[in-house]
Amino acid sequence: MKTTFAVNWQYGVATHSGWFRMINEDRSLLRIGSTESGEPYAVAVIADGMGGSGDGEKASDVATEVVRRWLDEQLPSILRRKLIWGKLDNSIERLFYEVNDRLIQIGKDAGNQIGTTLSLLFLLNETYFLCHIGDCRIYKVNYKMHIRQLTRDQSWIYEQIRKGRLSRQQARKHPKRHVLMQCLGYQKNLKLIKRTGFFVPEHLFLLCTDGFYDRLSDTRIERFLREGEKEQQDLQQMSDMLIDRALDKRSNDNISVVLLRSLNANFTFWQRLWHRTKNFQILFPVQWRK
Repeated sequence: MKTTFAVNWQYGVATHSGWFRMINEDRSLLRIGSTESGEPYAVAVIADGMGGSGDGEKASDVATEVVRRWLDEQLPSILRRKLIWGKLDNSIERLFYEVNDRLIQIGKDAGNQIGTTLSLLFLLNETYFLCHIGDCRIYKVNYKMHIRQLTRDQSWIYEQIRKGRLSRQQARKHPKRHVLMQCLGYQKNLKLIKRTGFFVPEHLFLLCTDGFYDRLSDTRIERFLREGEKEQQDLQQMSDMLIDRALDKRSNDNISVVLLRSLNANFTFWQRLWHRTKNFQILFPVQWRK
């Protein structure tokens, strides 16, 4: 399996410790390649560690290390299959549990719990699959630079918003806005969020940690993306610009963003329609549509 096919993708990755943090506990990972039959794929990962005294850094390091080994040792055999999506789903779920078990054991050995969020996005043949736990975010951005959040924040503050107890404006400055309900490393049973769907080459994917979106509303993010597009920035320049905008807002947390876009159209209109119709039941099982 080929491991570098950047000609098929445009991407940018940027991070900053923030104005008031000495240690950056965010980690990101990007793998771009092609299957043996020549189909381009991409995997983007973002993690935000927690634990204090550098333990958060250790947790996010462990998460990305385990993911990297999965990319090297297990993903190639999955991509050789004719029907990959069910196998991919099961394998990624086991991957998250493996990270979780590793972190729990490290915490027991050290006498101090450590944890991390983890969000993984897989792209192949104009189809995306994501698995997520915590409060990092994955957005899909259309050609007009309108963003749509694909993940759900597994945080105390999100639950208050969902139940109508707090407005989004109130939540932005609430002292409990960083309290997580789910992450890796703290409990055996996980509530993973999975989602799958389709995209076209004009779509852009944005992965980010809470240090980025905490100070920037969706409207501001859209505006900055449009500015970058208008200035014909490549995605690395745009990633750097987004970090700068979060710093301008005095973000006091680590800040990380990953931008990813496919450059090639895999299908004609009719091929795309046939592909989506054929794969609907496979990609959208009933339990995911509830």
